[in-house]
Amino acid sequence: MAQQAYRYDGRRARQEKPRLKVRQGGGRAPISRLETLKRVSLLAVMLALVCSVLYSQAQLSELTMDIQEYQSKLATAQSDHNYLSGQLSSKTNMKNVEETATGQLGLVKLDPAQVTYFTLENESKVDKPESGAQKIAGWLEAGLKSLTENLVS
Repeated sequence: MAQQAYRYDGRRARQEKPRLKVRQGGGRAPISRLETLKRVSLLAVMLALVCSVLYSQAQLSELTMDIQEYQSKLATAQSDHNYLSGQLSSKTNMKNVEETATGQLGLVKLDPAQVTYFTLENESKVDKPESGAQKIAGWLEAGLKSLTENLVS
């Protein structure tokens, strides 16, 4: 029995092979209307997606340019605001200082007649006018210098 299990009797080899039908033209099988409709609808959906992506990119670039324009305007407005705030605080502080100086300390604004202007033609320094004691000390110093020069020579 074990020998018959592996025995080839040829029955399967004699079975009939299916006959092939040959058609002329050799083209592809015709596509059904449903397949054509599927392909056209898929193509339409893909085209709609591509168009929507392109449109959204165009809007995005336009909005980005608008944002940049408004940011530059904002920077200019902030700069103006900072400048004007500084001016306002400066004037407010000066008013407070003047009020404190006149009200509490009893100071008076400077009169234009009190201002003295110096012109420096060939000198690089301005000497402050001396008081009486400083003048006397200067004369004594000059006299001592001339005396020492006369004695040394």
